[in-house]
Amino acid sequence: NISIYYASLYASIFVGVLGFSSLITPALFSKFEKKKIIMAILLVTIICNLIEFFITDYYIGLIFRIIPAILYPIIVSSALTIVGEISPDDTNKVVLGLSAGSILGLSVTSYLGLSYGYQISMLWFCLVDIIALVFTFFFIPEFEGNKEPVVMQIGHAKSKIFLISILYVLCMIVGISITYNYIPTYLDQVTHLDAHMLFFTLLLMGLISMFGATLFGYFIKKDGNKTVLFYPIGFVIIMFGVGSLVQLPFYEFCILMVFAIFDGSAYTVSQYWVTSSVRGAPE
Repeated sequence: NISIYYASLYASIFVGVLGFSSLITPALFSKFEKKKIIMAILLVTIICNLIEFFITDYYIGLIFRIIPAILYPIIVSSALTIVGEISPDDTNKVVLGLSAGSILGLSVTSYLGLSYGYQISMLWFCLVDIIALVFTFFFIPEFEGNKEPVVMQIGHAKSKIFLISILYVLCMIVGISITYNYIPTYLDQVTHLDAHMLFFTLLLMGLISMFGATLFGYFIKKDGNKTVLFYPIGFVIIMFGVGSLVQLPFYEFCILMVFAIFDGSAYTVSQYWVTSSVRGAPE
């Protein structure tokens, strides 16, 4: 048992490492064959989750949460690269899956954690990773890595617009992810939702997030620059509403559904912002 402070710190460190790793690891591992690297990372993640099931020390647990955070961007980059080469028009479907999976996964994980304990949540993670590993083995084709030296790949990232884009995306993704990781505790401790209502709220947010990813994909096609400029402004307004309506469960529920639309579209917006700034980069 740990305090809310340490639980929040746990989630925040995970998200911070995830955001920083996304700037480096995709390029460092881009030369490896995509299917093999995805399967290897899934296997490492399964092992980390199994270890977390048995340990009780906070700091050791943090180490085995940081390892998947470092490796996660490599899987995302590899998946998007494969789809981008095989069927570019389906790339947004992968982004949609990432957005929906993150939120739907959190709803189930939060319910299991509140109802049955942290260890059961880790077993749930293991089950999902095993399913992903099996599907990758049978359905993902082999895809050669990028043979361009890492130094040359980094050369794509020298432009001023790319560096600004990375800074924007890093702050946005880390901020949104930290906020979203607070929501289960926020609803439990402040708004006082029980485990079943919390599960329903997060599950509905996950479903609505899929609409958000599609909606912002449409807005980006219409006018990408205006969409990415409006996005952070709209999110600030929503977060002000989330904090202001905390003692009014119905209105809090409504504003969280709007939050889900924006949260579900985060990957879509960030992908457009970064890829439009370095269209010649392979990863």
